[in-house]
Amino acid sequence: MVKEPVAYRYQYRDGTRATMLLMNGLVRDFTFAADLRGRSEPLSTLFHLPPTPNVQYSAELMGHAEDMFVSGKAGYPVERTLLVSGILAASIESMVKQKVLQTPHLDVEYKSTRHSTFARS
Repeated sequence: MVKEPVAYRYQYRDGTRATMLLMNGLVRDFTFAADLRGRSEPLSTLFHLPPTPNVQYSAELMGHAEDMFVSGKAGYPVERTLLVSGILAASIESMVKQKVLQTPHLDVEYKSTRHSTFARS
């Protein structure tokens, strides 16, 4: 089913623990699930990804860049990009080195936007 599954484990500075599973070949969309204190059932959601070859991630990114060029303000906090790219880079480095890595450079905070910046049709 999944030839090379990968699991990355994270612990946030507030103690929250997370696992990211790469299950290439099992699903084509992004899914999220969490056990939350005070809830008897897990919270989960599914992000449907567009079918290939019509994936337009670059177009979405360019749309945000155009908005920033016109308004002079980023549509979402740059810290979000730092955290996403930083955690992915640290994940790969940790896997290659086969050891737990500390990431003090990712100790940043930001306030998210009220609206979703996910692709719209």
